[in-house]
Amino acid sequence: MKRPPYVYRLIIIALILTVIPITATHYGSVYMGKENGILLGFCVGIPCVTFACWKLFMDGWRDEDEE
Repeated sequence: MKRPPYVYRLIIIALILTVIPITATHYGSVYMGKENGILLGFCVGIPCVTFACWKLFMDGWRDEDEE
C-alpha cells in the first residue's frame, strides 16, 4: 500500500490529534456536563495519540519521501 505524501501525512496526524479529541470534549461537555466532557475528551484522546504514534513510528510516517 502506497503512503500519502509527507505533507499530507503530517496534516492527517495533526487532524487526528486535534479535531477528534476537541470535538469529543465539546459534545461531551454539552451533553454530559463540564467534568464528564473533559473526561470523555481525555478518554478519546488517548487512543488518538496511540494511533498517531503507531503511524509515526511503526509505519514510518515521520520519514520524509525519497525522490
